[in-house]
Amino acid sequence: MPLTPFHLGPALLAGVVLYRFLDLPTVLAGSVVVDVRAALVVFGPLDEPIHGVLTTFVGATAVTLTLTVVVLALPDGVQSLLDIGRLAPTTSLGPVLAGAFVGTWSHVVLDSLLYADARPLFPLAENPLLREGVAFGPVYGGCLVAGLFGLAGYVFRRRQADGIRPVQRGPP
Repeated sequence: MPLTPFHLGPALLAGVVLYRFLDLPTVLAGSVVVDVRAALVVFGPLDEPIHGVLTTFVGATAVTLTLTVVVLALPDGVQSLLDIGRLAPTTSLGPVLAGAFVGTWSHVVLDSLLYADARPLFPLAENPLLREGVAFGPVYGGCLVAGLFGLAGYVFRRRQADGIRPVQRGPP
């Protein structure tokens, strides 16, 4: 799924379900930052394959560690902006690191299911997750459905955190 927002769906759902254990902004960032290399292949200076070293568990782990350091080092003003989207106070090392892992590794798994040039177990050349004949539509559709459930869960949790009761229908 190079350069698509579909990775955000499963990441959002995981971040909402595990909101006390994962830093939601970090999960979301981790799920898309892996595509930096793909963007450089599509739009610029890097040569193919689109799915390079970042679309491996080794590369994703390096991105995870880098993203964790960056998120923890963000100034208070930026953290305050990110707090608006957080469902719980998750700015300590554990939730940020876990969120980065879930985001980056879920990206690798999703791409590895679909693309022959993905090498999740680098330096091994094979992709044991690749399923020949897997249709893109159901995988993309699953990501979209996960995103819709994640969005609904986010709205529910946000309303719950803000003390807003759900709208009740029917006779008073």
